[in-house]
Amino acid sequence: MDARIIFYPEVLRGYVIFIDEIDSILSLNFPVDDFFALIRAFFNQRVDNPEYQRITFVLLGVATPSELIQDKKRTPFNIGKGIELTGFEFAEALPLINGFSGQTSKPETLIKAILDWTGGQPFLTQKVCEFVRQSATIILPDEEAGFVENLVRNRMLENWESQDEPEHFRTIRDRILKRDEQKAAYLLDLYQQVWQSGGIDIDNSIEQSDLQLAGIVVKKDNKLKVYNLIYQAIFNNLWIEKTLASLRPYAENYRQWIFSGKQDDSRLLRGNALVEASIWAKNKSLGFQDLEFLAASRKQEREEELAETEREAELERERKEKEAAERARQIEAKAKRKAERQLVTARKRMRFGVVVLFLTLVITGLLGIAAFIGVETANKNTNALNQSIAKIRELSAVASQLQQKGKTNEANQFLNIAGLVLQEKINNPKLKEALLDSSLILGYQYLVDQEKEVNKKNDLKNAEINFNKIMPELSEIENKIENNSSNLATLVYINYVKGKLEENSNKAKALADYNKAFNNISSLKSKFKSNVELFSLDINILYNGNADIVALLYRKLKKLDSSNPVYDQSLKKHLLSELDYLMKQQRWREADSKNWQFILYSAGNKKQGSFDLYFIDVKNFNCKDLKELDTLWVNNSNGYFGYSVQKKIYLASGNSLDFDWEKEEWKNWNEKGYNDFAKSVGWRGQDGEWKRYGELPINLRIGKGGSDLRRRVDLGELPTPVGGSIEDRYAVEAFWQGVQDRHEAIAAEAGSGGQWGRRGPWRGWDVLYSSLLAETCKL
Repeated sequence: MDARIIFYPEVLRGYVIFIDEIDSILSLNFPVDDFFALIRAFFNQRVDNPEYQRITFVLLGVATPSELIQDKKRTPFNIGKGIELTGFEFAEALPLINGFSGQTSKPETLIKAILDWTGGQPFLTQKVCEFVRQSATIILPDEEAGFVENLVRNRMLENWESQDEPEHFRTIRDRILKRDEQKAAYLLDLYQQVWQSGGIDIDNSIEQSDLQLAGIVVKKDNKLKVYNLIYQAIFNNLWIEKTLASLRPYAENYRQWIFSGKQDDSRLLRGNALVEASIWAKNKSLGFQDLEFLAASRKQEREEELAETEREAELERERKEKEAAERARQIEAKAKRKAERQLVTARKRMRFGVVVLFLTLVITGLLGIAAFIGVETANKNTNALNQSIAKIRELSAVASQLQQKGKTNEANQFLNIAGLVLQEKINNPKLKEALLDSSLILGYQYLVDQEKEVNKKNDLKNAEINFNKIMPELSEIENKIENNSSNLATLVYINYVKGKLEENSNKAKALADYNKAFNNISSLKSKFKSNVELFSLDINILYNGNADIVALLYRKLKKLDSSNPVYDQSLKKHLLSELDYLMKQQRWREADSKNWQFILYSAGNKKQGSFDLYFIDVKNFNCKDLKELDTLWVNNSNGYFGYSVQKKIYLASGNSLDFDWEKEEWKNWNEKGYNDFAKSVGWRGQDGEWKRYGELPINLRIGKGGSDLRRRVDLGELPTPVGGSIEDRYAVEAFWQGVQDRHEAIAAEAGSGGQWGRRGPWRGWDVLYSSLLAETCKL
């Protein structure tokens, strides 16, 4: 573009060109990009001709620089500086009192009452001031606020559309709804969040900028808030709902679905209603809940279509194979009984490291198949059955080796998988085969980590090859698989293993697979009536003590997508549910171990195997987590166990929990009270010796109905400050021995007046952190 300006020497200071209402160009039906390109050309001329430094353009209006040049192929209008105009502050508004000073003895109070309603918005502030002057009313002292409120309600809020002269509120409305109709629903949804919450965090998104440009919100105190009380009263939640209803063709169904907590599937769209809604939503920027509603509708429709297809196929199959199916069921029932007996035997013998292979099942299966299907089909199915049984044998051998290496929980988990397959709880053959292959992968990974043997690596490689072969076939039918508990648990397991295989080579694919497993586990949990059912499934392939696939899944997701808080929250909820389950089962020692793991995780030691808890961890501990944890202990033990229980006992023993966080030392140390506390909760014998962990009775029994059937138990005995798994006896006993050695060293130093002998920072720390936690969180 060749554009030049002639500068006159008599104009010394330069030229300033003001262009007002620049936002009006957005509604023009012809392009104006060249106009702004011209301005940019003048700016670029400054490099070659300093005279261009003397010309300045001032663009006034409601628009963002990105909106000025709309041709995406051109360089955006990225020169110049935006000047954000703010409303009147109190001092800036004071000159306005001259207009009504004769009506009140307190004009400053009156202008403050006006600003309380307008938020300093210039147009509204001057308009209300004009209303005051027009009223010619004498305002008595201390009635300024009430006078302004009545004036605003009568002259602005009531029938606001008819009183909106000169037009102001309608302009704001139209900027939200008509400036970009594709974004209107999303902007309303965003504004509703601001209105309902009193303010949301600023993220500088385009949509937040659009609301600011509309004039309805303003940045204040690092939040995006409704500009003033007048806007808040006119554009209230009722207006938002009505306006959204007029925009959404599915408004009533959507409202009822949200009202039900997103649980009422009958409100989801189907058929033509869903088609029309999808057409309406195309190319629109919708809010998250609108997108969620439409996605749930599509998912529900697909599931219903699949269910109907499956029902029709099932009826057809039953019609053709009714007689053969009856004979097959008889054979299957016999096979199941034998499989169950063999599984029980295998579990018992696992204690001695010997796995019983299910050889008789092969014969039973082959005889059963041959009895009711043709020879050609029998050969085909026999090969498939033989392959499955070979994998079950292989999996049983892996379980046996893991048992011999002390991996009892993992071994039992693989036996559960064998049981799930043998008892025909998974009907889909592809799903069954993928489960066996994925469990073999995990099993060999455990053994490779333990042994570093080449042959195990070869076995692992073969298992991965088989798994990768079956996965494409499984992906094709995955959405058609019945959503029962066994199938969903199997899909969690398979997708977890798939993600684990992808993690080293393609983290994006791994995250996608882990998220599929996450969705599977969410669907599985939705079928449960309580939070502990996951841990008590009849044949549990996801959880067996430390072999916890669900916890591992959440940790993987947290590692790969640390910005998403859902995974961290899900893991915490899962760990608390596991604790609740163990306590309800009165498996107190296991709960004690898992309790310490939860404490460390909540404190920020996210890495498994980290056993340190420091002063800063206690001082800044997440009190919500601790209160939930303490509630589980207290409720499940009928008030015998818990952090709040231990705190009461500690204080009742004559101790103080005053702690100097800056110096990291106890303010008032009571050696006798400390020893009395340790004896009261049973961690120290009456002879003064610290008990070994195995000597703690932990023998509380709660009968049906919550009655106390306790035998040997000390009030406040749990949770103990043990930083290791109860299966790791050496670590546990080493902890208690460390407590005793440390206190003997402290006592020996007391005579020398050293800091350890007085009230040093580590004195009593390893035992008393629990009471200090309870004090910090006000339990």
